[in-house]
Amino acid sequence: MFKSIVGLGFSKWWKFKKDIAKIIENHINNNAGEFFCGYNPIYWAEKFGYEVSPNGRFAEHEQITDLESLQEIVTEVHKYDKEIMWNINAWYYTDVTAPYIERCIVDYMEAGVDGFICGSLWILEYFEDIAEEKREKGYIINGKKFKINISTIMAVYNSSAIEFLLENYPINKVILSREVTLEEILELTSQFPDLTFEVFGEWDFCRYNNGLCFAEHKYTNRDICTVVVNDWIIKQTSKPDYRKIIRNPEEENNQKVEKFENEYKDEFELLEELETKEEKISLMKIILNKYILYYDPLLWVNTKWNKNVKLVSNILNELQEPEFEEKQRYLKKDIKAWIQAYQDYLKELVWWKYGIESKYKDNFYNRADNLNLYSYILFADIPNVDTVKFPTRGRDYQTKLNLIKEIVETRWDVIIWHLDMSCVPSRAHYDLSFMFDGDKERFRKIRDRLIDPISMN
Repeated sequence: MFKSIVGLGFSKWWKFKKDIAKIIENHINNNAGEFFCGYNPIYWAEKFGYEVSPNGRFAEHEQITDLESLQEIVTEVHKYDKEIMWNINAWYYTDVTAPYIERCIVDYMEAGVDGFICGSLWILEYFEDIAEEKREKGYIINGKKFKINISTIMAVYNSSAIEFLLENYPINKVILSREVTLEEILELTSQFPDLTFEVFGEWDFCRYNNGLCFAEHKYTNRDICTVVVNDWIIKQTSKPDYRKIIRNPEEENNQKVEKFENEYKDEFELLEELETKEEKISLMKIILNKYILYYDPLLWVNTKWNKNVKLVSNILNELQEPEFEEKQRYLKKDIKAWIQAYQDYLKELVWWKYGIESKYKDNFYNRADNLNLYSYILFADIPNVDTVKFPTRGRDYQTKLNLIKEIVETRWDVIIWHLDMSCVPSRAHYDLSFMFDGDKERFRKIRDRLIDPISMN
């Protein structure tokens, strides 16, 4: 059984700072098995602010900002015989920041932390220099052993990277990035059975590559990541010669913009334009093979995705082809059931527009991604997945932690009852096509079981 590792974050001026002991106790009571956090003390903040951080976070409330709180957190965690690891995993360090990092490390060791989550080879080499000796899974520094975990910022995506780290450093654990698929997790954990791994149980707002993202963001309410998540911006195509277009001094800007415009059309747009039955059948095979089609009740009725799903359903009805009969039946049932449920919600809510949006967003953000419950089942079956990261950072996920425990313990026989209308692949962090054995029909069968009670009502 894996441990859930919980992230902590609150500044010196945090309004609940006096409740540190209670917060730690609540996490322990809700099955937290390990803790981690970042540290941005006043001597760092006065020099660099929070935009340049010793770790991979850029907001004050996601840090511990004073040594007193750091020591209190360590003491409280150790009361329960749990470990707490500290992030030293910024994307880069410079000659200017290096002395401050070294000072932070002294604070960490004085506070009695159990180990470090390292994000660069420089940090590892620094420990090599100051350590009295190497031990299995860590270094002895000032007479105490500190474990060494490899952060996602090290961008460990394959076996060669893991072999290099094991050959050169006393590694305790490798934390795999969010973008590593479930299939790759199974492959890597099986190749290194004596090494422990940590994986992410939840997706995050950032949709960029974990270890190779150099975007500076999280400074405002409209940072890069939030824009992408909220607006679902998708670039369909790019011009291979875009640099030449931009740098051409002989053209005006409006002429360059015209060259970037293209006639890209997705399969659904092409489907609307086809006239012959043969053309529609040919393109429909591509669409049904490429997409997991489902009606998404958390989106408005006339959003592009739901309109595309209804378009496919209508054309399947028009074609009446035996090979599409099962898909036709599924889509028709799916659309009818969820539209009915949507209409029922409208009847219940007085302020229907804002009420229904709030209700659906509550499902989306607070209950997080229900499909990731399948990931927890998978992780529980991998013996060397030691921890599953659960980044709370001040957010109350106690209910979700309990739900994970219940799911992992009760397993497949009751998991279906914990899925709701947010059961859609696009909200899943991991590549769930692998979880469904590459079989889209398995997802459709789960949706069938979900919508049957609605259909009956």
